[in-house]
Amino acid sequence: MLVTSIANGTFEPEELSLLQGLFDMLCELRGINRESPEATTAAESLIARYKAGLRGDELFLSVAPE
Repeated sequence: MLVTSIANGTFEPEELSLLQGLFDMLCELRGINRESPEATTAAESLIARYKAGLRGDELFLSVAPE
């Protein structure tokens, strides 16, 4: 089974795909460059909230701009 380690956590390929998709949408909505420090902060927040147990709409809404 393939697993990937990110920020001291282990994620399955499906989880990585989900997080990548949410990150891409978040960057588009916020109008930020995916390589910027702001994008790094957004990714860290997304991963932290996922690790805390948020999923689906609850996860996206917790990091999406209002």
